[in-house]
Amino acid sequence: MEVTSCLGGLGGLNLEGRGFAVRLSGSGSQCQGLLEVSHRNAWHTLHSQSWGLYAPHQQDLSQAEKLCKGLLCGKPLLLSHLRDFRGSPFQSQFTCHGQLGSFSNCSVNKANQGDPLALICLEPLRTTPPPTTPPPTTTPEPTAPPRLQLVAGPGGLRCAGLVEFYSGSLGGTIGIESQDGIQDLGNLICATLQCGSFLKPLPETEAARTLETAEREPLPIRWKIQNRGCASLEQCFRKVKPQVEVPALGLICSDFQPKVQSRLVGGSGTCEGSVEVRQGRQWDALCDSSSAKGAARWEEVCREQQCGNVSSYQVLDTGEKTSRGFTCHPGKLSQCYQLLEKKSYCKRVFVTCQNASPAGLGAGTVMSIILALVLVAVLLVVCGPLAYKKLVKKFRQKKQRQWIGPTGMNQNMSFHRNHTVTVRSQVENPTASHVENEYSQPPRNSQISAYPALEGALHRVSTQPDNSSDSDYDLHGAQRL
Repeated sequence: MEVTSCLGGLGGLNLEGRGFAVRLSGSGSQCQGLLEVSHRNAWHTLHSQSWGLYAPHQQDLSQAEKLCKGLLCGKPLLLSHLRDFRGSPFQSQFTCHGQLGSFSNCSVNKANQGDPLALICLEPLRTTPPPTTPPPTTTPEPTAPPRLQLVAGPGGLRCAGLVEFYSGSLGGTIGIESQDGIQDLGNLICATLQCGSFLKPLPETEAARTLETAEREPLPIRWKIQNRGCASLEQCFRKVKPQVEVPALGLICSDFQPKVQSRLVGGSGTCEGSVEVRQGRQWDALCDSSSAKGAARWEEVCREQQCGNVSSYQVLDTGEKTSRGFTCHPGKLSQCYQLLEKKSYCKRVFVTCQNASPAGLGAGTVMSIILALVLVAVLLVVCGPLAYKKLVKKFRQKKQRQWIGPTGMNQNMSFHRNHTVTVRSQVENPTASHVENEYSQPPRNSQISAYPALEGALHRVSTQPDNSSDSDYDLHGAQRL
C-alpha cells in the first residue's frame, strides 16, 4: 500500500514519505498478520501501544478501516498483540502517535522491544463477471492455516481460559451446549496450544469471571463443534451465525501456570511438618479435604520438598472453629488451579516424608570449601619456599654441630699441651660448660683422646726415630714452647 503525505512529523519521525508502504506478515494471508511499515528499504514492526492502544480497553475498530482498505481487505476484526504471529527478533520497531492509522509522528524503539501490533481484516469478496466460456479448473483460494488461542483464564492463568478458533478471515469463540464427551477434543486443543493434556472444562461461573477480568473481550461465538472425535482442527468446527445465549467453550490444560506451591512447617526439619500453600504472597494452612483421600496429595508435597515419598500423614484437629486456611477440591495439588479460602473448621495435616533423597550441600557451603582450598594453595605458593629454606638451614646447622676435630692417627699435624695444665671436668666446674666452646671437648661417649694427632706423633718418634739431620722439628723445644 503506497501512501504519500505532505504533512511533517511533529516532534517525531514522519514515515509517510516517498516509497512508504504497509503490509501484514507472519501468515499465509494478506489480510492478517503483524503490521509492518517500510522505511529506508527495511521493514519495521509497530509497538502494540502505538496510537494510544491499550489491551484492557475495547478499541474502536472503525478507525482501523483505512488500514484494511489500503491493504485491499474487508472490515477490521482485531487490532492488538497476538502470540500467533511472530516477527524476527532482530527486527527494529516503531511507536507511532496521533490518530489511529497515521504514520506522521513515529519514534524508534532503540532500547525496549515491546509486543508487536497485529491486524486481522476480513478477506476481500471475489467478484467475477458471468463466464462466457466454460470456467477453467480452479484451485482453492490459499488461506492461513487454522489456529487456536486462549483468552487468559481466572487469575491470569496460562493454558486455561476460553477457546478462540481462527480459520481464514473468520475468528471467534466456540459455542458448546453440553460438555459431555469432549475429552478427545480437549486433548487435541491442549496439544495444539502446547499446554499438555486436557484437565477439565472451565466452569461457567469461572468463564464468566474470565470475561470480567480478561485483558480484552473475547470474540463472539462464530463456531460450533461439528465432530468431538476429530483428528484435525479443520474437521472439528463449523461456521454459524454469531450467537449470544450459548455458552462458550472454555477448558483447563494440565500445564496451567502458575502451579500451587507448598511447604512443611513446624517439624524437626524441612521434610516434616504441617502443610502450607501459597496464594500470591500469603502462606496459610492447606485444610484437610474430603476429596483428597489417600496419600496422593501428600506424595506430591514430599516430592516438591525433595524429600522422597511420604512416610506418614495425620490430620490435626485443633478444635478451633475459627481456624482458617485454603482448600483445594482436586485430589492432587498438580491439578489445583484455584485455592478457595476457608474461614473456619480448617484441619491441618502433619506430613512426615522419608527423606529418601536429602538435599546435598548448599551453594554457600560448596563456595566456602572452594575458597578454603584456593587459600591453602596460595599460602603454599607464597610461604612454601621460605619454610623449605628454613628447614634445610636448620638441618644443616644440626649436622655441623657434630665433632669435626682430627680423628685419624696418621695426621701430619701436632699439638702441644702443657703438662702443668689440668683439664677441669664439668663436675668440678659446672659453669664452665656455659663459657667454653662446644667444640673444646670431644664428643660424649667417645674413646678418642683430646689430642690424637700429638699422641700419634709421639708414637712414631718412639718407634721409628728420624736420623735425618735436616729435620728442624725438636720435640723437646716444642715442649719448652
